Amino acid sequence: MRQSRVTIAVPWYLLLPLGSAIVYALSSVFIKRSLKEGATMDQSFHLTNWIVGLIFLPLLFFETGPVDWAAWWKPAIMAVTFFIGTWATFVGIRIGDVSLVTPLMGTKVVFVALGMALMLGQPPSPALWGAAILTAAGIFLMGWRDFRSKAHGMMFAILITLFSAAVFGISDVLVRWWAEDFGAMTFLATGSAGVGVCSLVMWILQGCPSFNLPKPARKPAVLGGTMMGLQAIGMGVALANFDDATGINVVYASRGLWAILLIAFLGAALGNHERKTAGRRFIWRSIGTVLLTAAVVIAVLDRSSG
Repeated sequence: MRQSRVTIAVPWYLLLPLGSAIVYALSSVFIKRSLKEGATMDQSFHLTNWIVGLIFLPLLFFETGPVDWAAWWKPAIMAVTFFIGTWATFVGIRIGDVSLVTPLMGTKVVFVALGMALMLGQPPSPALWGAAILTAAGIFLMGWRDFRSKAHGMMFAILITLFSAAVFGISDVLVRWWAEDFGAMTFLATGSAGVGVCSLVMWILQGCPSFNLPKPARKPAVLGGTMMGLQAIGMGVALANFDDATGINVVYASRGLWAILLIAFLGAALGNHERKTAGRRFIWRSIGTVLLTAAVVIAVLDRSSG
C-alpha cells in the first residue's frame, strides 16, 4: 500500500519576523547591559531612535511605485505611536528584567488581532485566535510570580510593558492599513525618520543633555540600537508587504523564547545575570515558553494551509 506524504510549505515571509525576533532578543540584552554600565535611559533611548531612523532611510531608494505625499500625516501618526511604544519599552527594560519584559511584549499579537478585527474588518481565523490566546496565556505564566510581587518595581514594569505592547499593536495595524497605498518603502522610511525627529524634539525639550556615555556602555548601546533597527526593518517589510499581520506577530512573539534561551545559555558571556538573580521566577518564565512555542507552531501551520 502506497503511503502518501504530507508536505507543509511554510510561507517564506515568516522568516522575516522569526529573524527579527532573534535579533530583538539580542538587542534587548545589549540595551539592558548599556543601562547597567552607566548609560541613562534617555541616552540609550534617543541613540536607539536615531540609529533606527538612519537605518531605515535607504528604503527610500527601493520604492517602485507612486507615493501619496498628500497623506503625509499617515506616517507621521505611525511615527508618534512607535515613539510612545519605544519609550514605554525602554522604561520596562530599565526597571524590569529582559527575561520578563521581552516575553511580555509578545502580548502585542493579541492587540494586533483585535485591531485587525475592529479597524480593518479582517477577523483572524479560529486557529490564529487560538494561537493569540495561547501566546497570551504562556506570557502571563512567565510573569505571574513577578505580577504578585511589588519588589523592585516589577509590577510597574509589567504594566508599562503591556501598555507598550498595546501601542505597538496599534502601530502594526496602521502599517498594514496605510503603508501599501502610501508607498510601502517610503512609508517605512519616513515613519522611522519621524521617530528620530520625535526623539530630537524630546532631547531639545530636555535641555540637550550630554551624550558622553561611560566607556563600558558605548559598545552595547550602539550594538543594541543597531540591532533594534535591523529587526525593525524585517518586521516593517513583512507587515507592509504581506497581508498577515496576526500571523507575522505570533511568530515575532517568539522573541520571548529567544530572550530566555540567550540569557539561560549565553547570559553570563553577554553580561546578563538574570538567570541567577531571578531565581524561581526565571524557571516560571522558561515554562511559559512551551505555550509560546506551541502558539508559533499553530500560526505557521495555519498560514501554510491557508
